Amino acid sequence: MSRALSKHRLEALVDGIFAVAMTLLVLDIKLPDDLTFGSDRELWEHLLSLERHLVIYVITFVVTGRYWLAHHLQFHFVHAVDRRMIGLNLLFLLIVSFLPFVTDLVGDHKELALPCIFYGATLIVLNAVALAHVRYLRRHPALVTAEFTPEIAWHFERRTLLFMIVPAASMVIALVDTHAALYIYALMAVGYLAGNPITDRVVHAAHDAQRHEAAPTTIGEGSERYP
Repeated sequence: MSRALSKHRLEALVDGIFAVAMTLLVLDIKLPDDLTFGSDRELWEHLLSLERHLVIYVITFVVTGRYWLAHHLQFHFVHAVDRRMIGLNLLFLLIVSFLPFVTDLVGDHKELALPCIFYGATLIVLNAVALAHVRYLRRHPALVTAEFTPEIAWHFERRTLLFMIVPAASMVIALVDTHAALYIYALMAVGYLAGNPITDRVVHAAHDAQRHEAAPTTIGEGSERYP
């Protein structure tokens, strides 16, 4: 077995890559430098022409945020990492950093099905790596805390599998209607906003830990509390 390492540097790298990827998404939404508008109506009409860019930007931003949250929740149960787990995370980040490119591809080619297929395939591969990450943790209990029960692992796996359905459906729909293929991703946003018992459990645990740390200590039975 590989030697266990601290998880904190990996967490910092993950946060940095996600922050850069989510920032790069907005750079594709821009007005031409050499184009001026003589009236508010002309400007409004041009902004409406950016609909596809705006929609795929919002979709990818929400989806990327969902992947960051899922990764953050998983690492709540991780207390150490090894070389193979680092490799899995680097592969995960490689795909995350690819999202701005496929997002731009979808925004620039609204009549073509291939960009939608590339986009859906990227999300499916990203989910597959996330699924492999959870299963790796299940097979290596030395890397996780006792809180990472089979029930919690199965919850992560189930949600990851469910989020593979939407991009797969979008890839099929794109062969008929590229507009509808884009808007079906709204289902992922709905799933993201739906309640998550694992999120609630982690938040409550963190809140309880903070309250415990903030509680005043006592010395001896019946002694006064120190501020």
